Amino acid sequence: MSAIHASKDSKHARREQRFAVDLEATLRGGPVELPVRLRDLSRGGALATCPFPPSPLSNVTLVRGALALEARVVWAGRGRFGLEFASPMRATELLVQLSLSRASPA
Repeated sequence: MSAIHASKDSKHARREQRFAVDLEATLRGGPVELPVRLRDLSRGGALATCPFPPSPLSNVTLVRGALALEARVVWAGRGRFGLEFASPMRATELLVQLSLSRASPA
C-alpha cells in the first residue's frame, strides 16, 4: 500500500498522509443513501467515487460497517469527490480500514 504525497511546494499541501484504498462505503445525506467507493483515505478525509457525486458543501455521513463519520463534500466532479471529516478519524480506526483494504481482492 503506498501513500499519496503532495508536493511540499504546493499551496494545497495535505495535512494528513493519504493511503490508497479500495473500499465500499455508503454516503448518507438526509434520507438519501448513496453507495460509493473509497479510493484514498486519511485521518482527515477521503477521496470517493460514484456515478453521480453529491454537491460540494453538502453535509453527509460516511458509513462503513460500524464506522460513521460526519463529513463535508469539499469538491466534486466527473464521478469523484473529496470529503473532509468533521473530526479526525482515530488512528486505530484508520489502521483497521487500511488492513481491510489490504485484505480485499484486487
